[in-house]
Amino acid sequence: MNRSVMFVAVALAVTALSMSALGQAAGAAGGAVSNSGAVPMGNHMGQNNMTQEQFNQIVDYADQSKRLTKEDRAKGKTLKDLLADDKADAIALTKSMPLSCDVTEAMLAAQGPVTTDGKTVNTKTYEAACADGMGYFLISQDPGKPYGFSCFAADATRAADVAAGRTPGAVCKLPPNADMKAMATAVMSKAGRNCNVRDYRWVGQSSANNTEFDEVACTDGQGYMITSALPGSTEPIRVETCHDSATAGLPCKLSDNGAPAITLQTFKDALARHNVACDASDKDMRVIGQETIKKRYVVEFQCSQQPRGLVALIPLNGDTAPFETLDCAAASKRGIKCSLTGTR
Repeated sequence: MNRSVMFVAVALAVTALSMSALGQAAGAAGGAVSNSGAVPMGNHMGQNNMTQEQFNQIVDYADQSKRLTKEDRAKGKTLKDLLADDKADAIALTKSMPLSCDVTEAMLAAQGPVTTDGKTVNTKTYEAACADGMGYFLISQDPGKPYGFSCFAADATRAADVAAGRTPGAVCKLPPNADMKAMATAVMSKAGRNCNVRDYRWVGQSSANNTEFDEVACTDGQGYMITSALPGSTEPIRVETCHDSATAGLPCKLSDNGAPAITLQTFKDALARHNVACDASDKDMRVIGQETIKKRYVVEFQCSQQPRGLVALIPLNGDTAPFETLDCAAASKRGIKCSLTGTR
């Protein structure tokens, strides 16, 4: 068809869909945590990296005031010079991983040997702040591959440690990263979303595409799901409304999913608001789907007031696309086939 309309599937309160099916579909599209790729809570630092005990050893940062050696001072080096070196090292690490992070600030957090599987590995741990608002711990290993995890993950790990009565590990301390709500607000702002973050939550990771998922709730009541890169990914940050994230199988927990539940009555109310006469019962309605681009819900109605059939294209939840109705003949020309009324 020359003028066919593309749709995505719609999950309504009146239609029961399994979370496992949604998770698998979303994972394939790269939009949510897949069942097979998700890292469970409690393993916030990812897979095949340092152990919980090893991370907890990074309790305090390297004392920056003591980093300057006599040799450094003799050469005229300052702490600012050392921080410049730290930034250069962090940039090199992001390129070797690779990781989507344009490093704006970095600082050595810890260094020293770590025993892994009976072997001694020399490590250096840097904290980095990125231009997109994200913050990370980046760890080099000699021998071994570098790896890293986000400030969100480190914060969640520390909270889990405190709750379990364990000695808590390090959290991010660079000025752009130290206040997690401020960091999350910066991430949202850089992504083009106006959100003063009221609360945040580390959600999980996908090992399939090296991404992390973090939820934020805004002071205005809105909620969003952030998808950000982990080592091995150079994808930019994506932000989805909680409504869209829930539709993809990854619901928010800090807000009301960003929108009221959508039911068949929601579509009937839309007709009434636009003065479209159609007394259709639930069995005389069919939800066809949702437009890929304009995101309007496409619903067929059968009622005596519309003998030629009725298809409504309904924008909801702040969608600025126009409300539109078509009879079945006009809908057919757009690739929308009526099944309740037929194409008269």
